[in-house]
Parts: sequence; C-alpha cells; structure tokens
Amino acid sequence: MTRKDQIKTLAADLGYTACGIAGVQPFENYQTALRKLSDRFPDAASLYHDMEKRINPAASTPWAKSIVVCIRRYGKYSIPESIARHIGRNYLCDRRIKDCPDTSLPKQMKQGLMALGLRVKIGGVPCREAAVRAGVARIGRNGFAYTADGGSWINIETWLVDAELEPDPPSLPAPCPDGCHACLDACRTSALTEPYVMNMNKCVAYLTYGAPLPIPKYLWDKMGPWIYGCDDCQTVCPMNQGKWEPQEPTTWISAVANQLTPESIATMDLSTYQKIIHPLFWYIPETDWKRWHQNARRALLGMIHFEPKSLQIEGDNHEP
Repeated sequence: MTRKDQIKTLAADLGYTACGIAGVQPFENYQTALRKLSDRFPDAASLYHDMEKRINPAASTPWAKSIVVCIRRYGKYSIPESIARHIGRNYLCDRRIKDCPDTSLPKQMKQGLMALGLRVKIGGVPCREAAVRAGVARIGRNGFAYTADGGSWINIETWLVDAELEPDPPSLPAPCPDGCHACLDACRTSALTEPYVMNMNKCVAYLTYGAPLPIPKYLWDKMGPWIYGCDDCQTVCPMNQGKWEPQEPTTWISAVANQLTPESIATMDLSTYQKIIHPLFWYIPETDWKRWHQNARRALLGMIHFEPKSLQIEGDNHEP
C-alpha cells in the first residue's frame, strides 16, 4: 500500500466520506476571484482581503508539499424542527461542539498522518478550492461545495503535509440543472447577485453574526426567521433534495431545543445564555447575547410572513 493509499484508508476508517490529494501551487483563480469581488463590492473588500492569506500555502508553510483534503458529511443528523429554520444546520451539527461525535476528527487525522511519518499542519488553504483541486467536491451556483452523496451538507477539512504525493484529478463543475436559478430566487437580501457571485456584506448568515451593528433597515427587514446563519440557498437547491438523511441523533441539541426557539431566545437573560447558548457556540463572544436577542425578536416577526414551499427540504420533519 502506497503512502497515499494509507492516507485515504486512514480517512475512511475515521469516518470521512471522501479524501483526495492536491498540490500546493498557488490558488491563482481564487486570488483573481477575490480581487474581482473586492472591486465589485468595495464595502465588503476587507472581508475578501482577509482571505488572501490562503492563496499561496507554500509561501506561508515552506515545507508543505501536498494538501490532504477530506469531506465530513453532517447531513446525517436529526435536528429538531423547532429550531431547524432559525439556526443554520452547519452550526447545529458543528464538530466544534464538544458533545458532537465528530469533534475529534481533525485531531485524529493529524495524529494518523504524523504516525505515517509526515509533518502536518491543519488548514491554511482555501477549503472549497482545495476540495475541487483534490477531486472530492464541486462548486454549485450558490458557491457551496457539493459531493454526490452529501450534497452541500458537508464540511471540508485540510492538512498540509511535507510529502510529495501524487495529486488526484480535479473535479468538474457541479451539474447544476440547466437554467436553474432557485438559489438566487431564494436569497432574501439578493446577496447572491448572480451564479457564483456573493456579496458577503449582504449575506443573511453574515448579517446574523458578523456584520457591524446596527444592520441597515433595508437588510434587517428581509432577514426573515434566521437567528444565526442561513440555509435558504441550500434548501432550495435541486442537488440537495434527498441528501439530508437524519439517521443519527443530535443529543447536544435536542436536550436544550426548547430553549433554542425564537420565543425563548428573545427573552433569554444573560445567565441562561451563558449556560445554554454559549457552550454550543463557544466561539461567539459572550457579549453577543444581545445580538441573539435582537435576531430572535426579528425572527418572530419573520415567522408571521408566509415561507414559500420552495424553502422546504426533504426530511425537514426530523424530530417532534
């Protein structure tokens, strides 16, 4: 078994659904895309500039010779319906939550790579572009990475290693249906301005947690039921239909589901936030609890408005 085969076997044994190898040459197309976005959306230029540090992995990590790219499929978990439309699925199934079964995957992968005699560094590359280069994912018109079995309900994890490994053939573009513009139609704030082009400053997900406050009213009024994150452009995507298979429980969520509803969060005091919300989303500053309040109150208003059937996905009724 070659070292490359050993790496892929390691990834499969740990539970990753795909593993590919890419070279460390600069991601020039990524750089070009970021600069075009910065020019087109100057208000969001700083967000795109922050991403440029990942363009040339070999410059920041001179010893790196290859990139190992793995896919974690999180569309296997059951999510209580009471919160599925208010908090992004990615965050509810986040492996950074200590009770999530996948929480130690990257560390285990790193340890396994080191056991094979490799020098290893986690991350440091543009994940979606690395996944395309490694042949394990394709990019849809909404900008998300897709796999055949998991749709876009996946996470991409990468490791730089110091071995020259044979790269896998890159992926082709995602097979978005001809003429489909469901993701653009579903984007509440028109942040997805055209296929593959996203104005981050208007993305509902960013507006719920990262954008400077106060949010401009013309955007605030369009954010609908979302408290943290947004899945609209993914739930309407034809390539995602049937890809969410709720087979495993999210015990860390279901145990506190009643306190993660808009009604509860809208009136939650700081002490409850610290006990319930922050342990699940520990990477968010505790001071953001007021932002959660505001988002929840706005979400309650957003629930009054009719949610089109197109924003439903198979398997949404995960748990009572």
